[in-house]
Amino acid sequence: MGASESKPTTRTFVPEVPVQFSQDLIEVLEDIPQSDFTRLQDNALKLESSVASELDKIKSEAHAILSESWSAAVSVPPAGPESLASPALLSDIETFKKHLVERQQLLEKRAEESKKSGYETPREKLIDCLGKNGRRPLVCLEEFNAFKEKLDSIIA
Repeated sequence: MGASESKPTTRTFVPEVPVQFSQDLIEVLEDIPQSDFTRLQDNALKLESSVASELDKIKSEAHAILSESWSAAVSVPPAGPESLASPALLSDIETFKKHLVERQQLLEKRAEESKKSGYETPREKLIDCLGKNGRRPLVCLEEFNAFKEKLDSIIA
């Protein structure tokens, strides 16, 4: 289909001058007991042993850290409620409670104002219009503008 061949071609380069190896070199190469497979196995074993030693080292370091932290945690006496009841902490808690109550009252006040202001009616009209004209939202431009004006008057 494409411009390239689907199967790779093997290229054989033929030298211009005949290459001859000495008989000594050929004998040395034939006498080597290692093959590619045995070299790969040796490399894999070396890699596996180095990874295993690194893992053992990491395990021992982690075990030492864990035992130190465990002994430190066991030696610390448990904190009772007396230690948590510092005057500064209690005053901070009280101020946070006051702020929380003020925020809650403010939210309730705004909710009542929004109900009194009557923004619900323009909102409901806008929702109804968009429901009826789902694919044509520009038809509901008047309802949208009325809702927007009502919200602007509430916020301002």
